[in-house]
Amino acid sequence: MRFYVDTAYSNIFHPVRRSLYPTSMYVQFDAGVVVTEASIRELVDRFYTRVGQDDILGPVFAEVVGNDWEPHLETMRNFWSSLMLASGRYKGNPMLKHFLLVPRIGSAHFERWLGIWKQTTAELFPPETAALFVSKAQSMADRLLETIDRHHASLATS
Repeated sequence: MRFYVDTAYSNIFHPVRRSLYPTSMYVQFDAGVVVTEASIRELVDRFYTRVGQDDILGPVFAEVVGNDWEPHLETMRNFWSSLMLASGRYKGNPMLKHFLLVPRIGSAHFERWLGIWKQTTAELFPPETAALFVSKAQSMADRLLETIDRHHASLATS
């Protein structure tokens, strides 16, 4: 069952205009495709179990995370909760975290990361929900890799 809501205004107050932000958009809800805190927890935990065992990604995470995965898992649960549920729980800078990794991570790492992400989301969610998770992950990976590549290119020319 699908529900469509036409909202003329959001409930976010614009501080300068002293009025509500206009949105005039359709929001589509599918009652059968719900992302919850529990489903995000399952996704993050299953995904990072695989990442830790991966030949390419495992050593990178072993260097950064070590044997205590729980703080990283909690950060990632908060990140995806903020991204998918607008919970606002994530407080951090993913660009800086990836930027500072030594040795440098590159396209092979991001491709492998995204491959495992696609597999895990496909196992846990209906196709349209998995596609939304993958789209957000792909966009994030593209931005991270582009920034890392640009930085290292600038170092090579200076």
